[in-house]
Amino acid sequence: MKLSPNSLCPCGSTKKAKRCCGPLLDGQPAPTPEALMRSRYVAYSLGDVAYVQRTTHSHSPHREADLAAWTARLRQFCEETTFVGLRVLSAETVGEQGVVRFWASLHRGPADVSFGEESRFSREGGRWVYLAGRPLPPPKTPTPA
Repeated sequence: MKLSPNSLCPCGSTKKAKRCCGPLLDGQPAPTPEALMRSRYVAYSLGDVAYVQRTTHSHSPHREADLAAWTARLRQFCEETTFVGLRVLSAETVGEQGVVRFWASLHRGPADVSFGEESRFSREGGRWVYLAGRPLPPPKTPTPA
């Protein structure tokens, strides 16, 4: 699937793709950890496995030594998942490190497989890359009165 430059970016920013994640997917470095996280969400939704791999830190626990197996697993995940929406809860950058907390709404068939994560990013080779993450609990919903 291809990202249409004039469509709203799937990352939820309300910007057109050509002014948001499109340039990053085309090779421009992400200016912030939040921008990288948003572009990775879009890459997953488009099945752009090469981008996900390219923006994963060399020491990330998610990186796999067997590139073919990792590629196959990522492709399968992208193909079996419907990416419904992304909500950034917070983002902070301190020097060469960044943290982005988000909630990704996903479905796999009829099952809701949405999740939250506190993602850690670091600079490697002058570019922001995804290092690791830890799960966040589901957002609290107001209870009816």
